[in-house]
Parts: sequence; structure tokens; C-alpha cells
Amino acid sequence: MNTAKKNIVLLVLLIVQVALIAFLYRPGQKVTPSAANIFPSLAFEKVTAMTITDDQGKTITLAKKDGVWLLSQGEFPVDTTKIEELIKKFSDSKSSRLVSQTAASHARLKVGDTDFNRKVELTEGDVKTVFYLGTAPSAKSIHLRLAEAKEVYQIDDLSAWQVQTDKESWWQARYFSQSIETLTGLTLVNTKGTIELIKEGDKEWRLKEKPESTLDSKRIEKLLASAGEISVASYQAKDFTSPKGKPVATITYQTKDGAPTLQIWAKDKPEDQDLLVKASQVVFYAKVKEYGVKELMEVSAESLIIAQPVAGDAASAKTDTGAVAPAASADPGVPAIPAPVTTPPDK
Repeated sequence: MNTAKKNIVLLVLLIVQVALIAFLYRPGQKVTPSAANIFPSLAFEKVTAMTITDDQGKTITLAKKDGVWLLSQGEFPVDTTKIEELIKKFSDSKSSRLVSQTAASHARLKVGDTDFNRKVELTEGDVKTVFYLGTAPSAKSIHLRLAEAKEVYQIDDLSAWQVQTDKESWWQARYFSQSIETLTGLTLVNTKGTIELIKEGDKEWRLKEKPESTLDSKRIEKLLASAGEISVASYQAKDFTSPKGKPVATITYQTKDGAPTLQIWAKDKPEDQDLLVKASQVVFYAKVKEYGVKELMEVSAESLIIAQPVAGDAASAKTDTGAVAPAASADPGVPAIPAPVTTPPDK
């Protein structure tokens, strides 16, 4: 075939392709729809409960009670932000990456009715939505299948570690929080004694018993930070009401709206790393890490004061030029012997 004939054939093929494209996209034809939401009506505000079951059969339920999210097992307070973020990830899931449409693949992808990595049940009033999370194609994606459906989708920005069944992953880590700005005073009683701080103006702190003392601002800042934010290591059961012995430290926070307190107990055993605490505004006793409250247990009023130089000490014996003044005679009645003066010999 000569060159002219080849060019004619290529031209015909090009015309056919253009005609085919024009036919497929002619006016009135349906455009391929964009990926739809797998959970089109799911919204955090509507969800009243979430139950998660792992591949070992362990189950955890988070539910609203009187408008507050709680861990059903023990009714511990939970981190609402974590729940909201997870449900939003579910609601943003798209059907754009279809992996399988056969029931035979469900067990292999770990999204089967009885063979799964996670089973999730969301409750919205009387409506329950059940789905399964399976294998992970990557660190930031996972396979998902709705119950009673054959289709399996790959969902991005979601991992199994975000859907845990242990209570520690969900409960509220911030046990007690008191804004420093709202404090008018703070009283701390520990084994070193009593510290009573009062605020003058907006930021100036003074010791009530020694208002003239100059306080170490960094030490005060550290103390207030330790007292203002208490993070939990674990919660005690709701019926726990009998701590051993008396508290070794008690903090009272003076505010315009009241005076909440925080009590700290000593460790049960020397090798323990956690200490028992109870805030007056929290229903539960809790355990906190020792390092988190160590400052509150060891600080003393004297350690907050900046030591002033004592008149006549060695440091103040220097002259204005930096030279050290002559030492005084041991006997004030005997004049000091001047140092001998050496005169060079005459030449």
C-alpha cells in the first residue's frame, strides 16, 4: 500500500472516531454520574449510638444519654470530638472505588457477615445502619461493605486503628480543666504546708501570707499549669467511693462562680505509677500519672519566692569598678597594716 492510500485510511479512521465521540456525547445523553455517598443521609447530629465489634468478638457501645455521649459499659465520659470525626469519615465515604461485586470475595477481603475486621452499627432514632470494615490496601484506606449488599468499596482516609473496641481509646482524657484566667486565687495544701496564692490585677500573683515577697514567675506558671489541666490515665468504677487514707494534696480554685476542689491520694504501692484523684465537679474518681501531679505534691511556699541578696555578703563586697574591697581587720581596734611599697633604686 502506497503512502497516499495509507493517509486516506488514517483519515477515515480519524473521521470515524470523531463521529463516535460526537454520537456518544450528543445533547440529551446522560453523563456518567459522579461517585455517590455510601451513607447519603448520615449526620453526626442524628446519630444516637455506635456499636463496634472487632474480629475477636470484643464489643464496645458509645451512646447518647440526656444529650451527652457516654461509654455504655460503666457510663464513663467519652471524647465527643473523636466520635464526631469518625462519623464524619463514614458520611464522607464515596462509592468511586468499587473493588468487588461478588459474595465469594467477602471473606477474602474480611468484610463477611461472620468474617470481618470490624462490624459497625450506627443508630439514628429507629434506623440502624450496619456495615463491615475489612482489609487495608494501604495505611490510609480500608475495604467497606454495607450489610446485605454484595459491593465492596475501597474507602480512603480511614483505618482500622480509628475504630477500636477498647474503652481507653474513647473516654475523655481531660479529667479536669480550670482556666487560669478565671482564677482569683488558689490554695494548695500538701505535705510541705499550705500555699495560698491571690491574684492582683489580671496577672500578678502574690502569697497571701507574704504579699511583699517577689515570686518566681516561671515557677508560678508551672504550678498553675499543673493545677489547671489534669489528664486521666484511667477511670474508677462509678460505685467507687472509698479511697484509702486521707488525701496528700488538696487544691481549691477560687473563682467568681465558686470554689471547685481537686484531691490527690498517695500511691497504693511504691512501684505504682498512677495516683488516685477526685475533682468535686466530676462524678468519677480517676487515676492519673504521677509525673502529671508531681509539682502539686512537692512544691512549697518557700520554693516560689525569689531569694533576696543579704547585705554584707561576699557578692556585695565588690566596688563599683568591680574590684574587691580590702578585707577588714579581725580586731577592729588594730589598724590594718598597709602593704609595703617597693621603690625602684636610683640609676
